[in-house]
Amino acid sequence: MLNLSYDAESIYNVHLPSQKKRSDIFRTGQTFVTYDQTRPLAEQLPFTAWIADLLQQAALCQQQRRAGEEQRAVASEEMKESYQRLRQLVRIMRKTLDAAFPEAPAQAKGWGFKVKQSSAKIILPQTPEAHLSVTGAYIAKELSRPAGQRFTSPHLTEVIAVRTTMAEKLARRDAGQNQRAAAVAQANAIAAELYSHLQGAASHLLTFRYNYKITPELQNWGYIVVTRRSAGQNSAIKPPATTHLWGR
Repeated sequence: MLNLSYDAESIYNVHLPSQKKRSDIFRTGQTFVTYDQTRPLAEQLPFTAWIADLLQQAALCQQQRRAGEEQRAVASEEMKESYQRLRQLVRIMRKTLDAAFPEAPAQAKGWGFKVKQSSAKIILPQTPEAHLSVTGAYIAKELSRPAGQRFTSPHLTEVIAVRTTMAEKLARRDAGQNQRAAAVAQANAIAAELYSHLQGAASHLLTFRYNYKITPELQNWGYIVVTRRSAGQNSAIKPPATTHLWGR
């Protein structure tokens, strides 16, 4: 870590947004770009183009995050009806297998069910994924048997249809959720890089424009400039929720 100190005797302190607040970092970056682009081209900072590019990437991540969340929410809602019916079908399957193998419930394992050893009872799945797993094994087992020997309750055609619909909607939900998570991770990486550029740009301004002196003019670029308090005041007043950059 490289810690730099400028203008130790200044009455001002300079702060950046908290590194934990991605939206604040992006907001500061937008203020930086908006202001610096109003200055003559020859005076604009080399960081401005880099920050502007990162903000464009961040905007794309935001779109992808929203699209992923919308897909996840819609698919989750659409999945409810299919999941309810799938659960009903699985319970019918268990009853059928209980009736078919009253003295040998372990046989149900061949149709994808788990059996509790202590009680020899067929266990119902608890999650959407587990229901898909059980019905997938059930379908495969039934299709492997002669048509005349297959169970008639529930009807295999409906089991296949409901499971197919459920699997499609679950896949859409997971894809949306994964897209959202990937977009958030990318946005975090962009925010970290942007934060570094904001630090570098502040150092550049203090060095080459303000001759190592902290000035309220830094607020034009989105930096937070505050007046220092006395030691007694500092002990009684909570400091702002920002990351300290330079000053005593």
